[in-house]
Amino acid sequence: MSKEHFTAITHPLVEQLLDTHKEKMFEWAYGLGAPLHVLFPQIFAENVARITSVLTTHQLKHQILYAKKANKSQCFITQSCALGLGVDVASIEEFELALAGGVCGEKIGVSGPHKSRVLLTLAIRHNALVAIDSLNELKSAIEIVRHTQHATQNMPIRILLRVHPSKDTNSRFGLVHAEIEEALSYCVEYKNHTLLQGFSCHLSGYNTQQRGQAIHYMCDCINRANHLNLNADVINIGGGLPISYLESTQWQDALDYEYFHKNRQFSGFYPYHCAQPGADALAQILLTPNQAGQTAADAINSLSLTLMLEPGRALLDQAGVSLFSVQGSKPLHGTSDCHIATLSGTSLSLSEQWFNSEFLPSPRLLSKATPSSPSPVRVAFGSATCLEDDMISWRYIPLPHLPTGHDLMVYINTAGYQMDSNESEFHSMPIPRKITVRWDSPNIHWQLER
Repeated sequence: MSKEHFTAITHPLVEQLLDTHKEKMFEWAYGLGAPLHVLFPQIFAENVARITSVLTTHQLKHQILYAKKANKSQCFITQSCALGLGVDVASIEEFELALAGGVCGEKIGVSGPHKSRVLLTLAIRHNALVAIDSLNELKSAIEIVRHTQHATQNMPIRILLRVHPSKDTNSRFGLVHAEIEEALSYCVEYKNHTLLQGFSCHLSGYNTQQRGQAIHYMCDCINRANHLNLNADVINIGGGLPISYLESTQWQDALDYEYFHKNRQFSGFYPYHCAQPGADALAQILLTPNQAGQTAADAINSLSLTLMLEPGRALLDQAGVSLFSVQGSKPLHGTSDCHIATLSGTSLSLSEQWFNSEFLPSPRLLSKATPSSPSPVRVAFGSATCLEDDMISWRYIPLPHLPTGHDLMVYINTAGYQMDSNESEFHSMPIPRKITVRWDSPNIHWQLER
């Protein structure tokens, strides 16, 4: 295999679908149109089980909230409900979808910056858990409770105080140390209006050591709150568990690759390989020691706390692929083996372009028939729009032969933040459809997803 071909790690069930059930892919794309997103709730459940296993190994009381923003599909909400998970939301619409998926209000976490009055009121009425991001938001929440308690049977608002444990003062999220002290004084003064459950943070990046130290910091905050008789017992470390799309050697090759259409330059890429993805990263976080040598897991257990997580991408690892149909191709002038192929749809259905970056795992070419004399080529993939920079893959990807009309290009592992973060009806083209696929060996079953 060429060092320019960055082979995507592929779940065995997905591999089976692309191989044994290849004809199904063409049927779905033909009948439902392409782009088409194919979702795998069973794989989502496997990811939940792996993360849960780490938590139970450490005998931790825990609550997992699926981060809804990572994918708009309702099937993952339904699967979360079936598995006893909660859901993390950041808008009124996401809140409503969580409820519609069967998740009770008590298992809904509301995050994000200063939330609207309507969203805070909705959270209060459904007894959801609200991450308070600022002193002004805390004051707003208290004021809303004071004016609505007659309709909520004196129900206080359940809150976490979102802290800012990092030395990075440029973040717009969270309370710094001095603000935490003031927030705790408000919680004491308005104890009939607020129910402080604990503290939360959501750090950028994927540094497990930093997340482990954040746990120790929040344990200290818990001790401070409980010294004030606030009885807090939850710490929420958010999401940010990395996943691997590529093997280590492939990732190193990708970092060295420089041949992009129009000599496109990128400031950086998502870390498409990590040595300890998902559940393994969580295990490392829990083993992070404090200055006294106590691990994060032991610190949590010593205080009888509940550890709350909000993974998104880590639960969606391998839980979806995106199909694009090939509309045609043309040679790149001045080269012998480079072509530009046009795919159905737009880069809005592969959201890495939103970050001015590139989705580096190579897509899989599916052809109904292989040419009798295949000739290797390198192909960059443009969208079906009239915009020069609307590219689905800027990289010239090595393929065994030139894709032709009605071939499919399958992008692997797109469920997390790739397939629908910024889709729109550009050129009045419809939003791509989604289907859910379930395996009942040897058969597969599918249904249209909303």
